[in-house]
Amino acid sequence: MIVINREKKMLAIAITTIAIAVFSRCADDVGQLPQKPLPAVVSFSQDIIPFFNTSCAISGCHTGPNPTAGLDLSAPVAYTDLFQKREINTTDPQSSNLYIFMNNGMPPSGRLPYDVALVLKWIDQGANNN
Repeated sequence: MIVINREKKMLAIAITTIAIAVFSRCADDVGQLPQKPLPAVVSFSQDIIPFFNTSCAISGCHTGPNPTAGLDLSAPVAYTDLFQKREINTTDPQSSNLYIFMNNGMPPSGRLPYDVALVLKWIDQGANNN
């Protein structure tokens, strides 16, 4: 009986060790996902608008005659709307509504770390209409 309990204990230790190794390896993989570097200067027209076009200014979201939350992020009006609706704070970029919303469920398809960093850098650089 003592031998059986010892074998069960050793098996439990082995399974636990393998599980820890597997799950810690997964965490390491996530931290090492390749990410392209941010541009030195973020361009509204070349970097931000393409992100808005694919993730925000889509049917049923931030475009059209009745955009969600009254914020239109389509190319012709996005820049003006962001400032008129006070979504950008260049003196404290992390308190910008755009940045906050991107960290809390926007876009609904999922948080995009590269794009969040890109938008923050753009705001930090003065949110220029370039």
